[in-house]
Amino acid sequence: MLTEGITITGTAQREAWQHRVHPPVEQVAPGVTSVPVVFPGNPMRYTLSYVLLDGDECVVVDPGFDSDEGHAQLLAALARLDVGPAEISGIVATHFHTDHLGMASRLARGSGAWIALGRQERRHISAFEDAHEESALDCARMRTWGVPEGRVAEAAMSPEGLHDMRRLADPDRRLADGDSLAVAGRNWRIMETPGHTPGHICLWDDAGELVLSGDHVLPRISPNVSLEIRGDTDPLRHNIESLQRIAGNDHYEVCPAHEYRFRGVGHRARVLEEHIAERSREVLEVLDSGASTVHEVARHLTWSRGWDSLGALQFRLALSETAAHIRYLATSGIHAGVPGLVTEAQA
Repeated sequence: MLTEGITITGTAQREAWQHRVHPPVEQVAPGVTSVPVVFPGNPMRYTLSYVLLDGDECVVVDPGFDSDEGHAQLLAALARLDVGPAEISGIVATHFHTDHLGMASRLARGSGAWIALGRQERRHISAFEDAHEESALDCARMRTWGVPEGRVAEAAMSPEGLHDMRRLADPDRRLADGDSLAVAGRNWRIMETPGHTPGHICLWDDAGELVLSGDHVLPRISPNVSLEIRGDTDPLRHNIESLQRIAGNDHYEVCPAHEYRFRGVGHRARVLEEHIAERSREVLEVLDSGASTVHEVARHLTWSRGWDSLGALQFRLALSETAAHIRYLATSGIHAGVPGLVTEAQA
């Protein structure tokens, strides 16, 4: 099915996405099975995990958010493959977010499996000693960004949310650009694709023309790229560079962590890059009109469901995404930026 320059291969997944239900467990290729794992209370609804199976070796890529329901879904899919929970040998997360790395600790406890993350994935957002002090610092940051006092607590990381991030698994292995991971009869080539997170990775099976893309490239949604606590100082620039790295390879089948499978990764990467450029032009227009804080810029931008619909995490992500664009314009020498971000860059 050809849609907007890409060929949709996961037709059952796309139909499920459109009807807001979970897609089926599917064999993507010999030894590679996609398993939807619920992401409770989130508009994404589920993460597409991938089980790589080869004889006695079983590696789970992006096991998903840690919940009893999601755990049961994953174990049921493994049982269909005649794999018990103790037989998982390895776990790879394309990045550290809770809907990817979240269930790794639970799976590893039941199996002794190793856990791997990208070489640069340092979990910066959980690098703190006192969660209450960290939350207070983030509140101060939101005020610097111009967030109204009544919404500061909503935008900032709460102590509870920070503790949740702290509970995520630490890796036993690091995967660097150009490394190989041999599993499921395939030689997966690791590509570092920073942007969505500083250490995001994709896994490429060049012989089978297959790529597990995590959140770097999705068929419809533009992944969030945020300026975050102690994170990448210019994430949008690095995301653009990562998109340019995969600008070919349109014949590969893309297995993303959300939505549905497709071919046309190069085309999709170029569309995402164009979307970034268009958004940066919009941010620049707002800055040139006199906006002087991140919040003031953000509320004048176009949002798919409207600015007033953004609350809690979506509100924070909108602010952080806007901040990433402002930082990119500043580091590109296009605009001086806004005072709060200049202070952060100097700190």
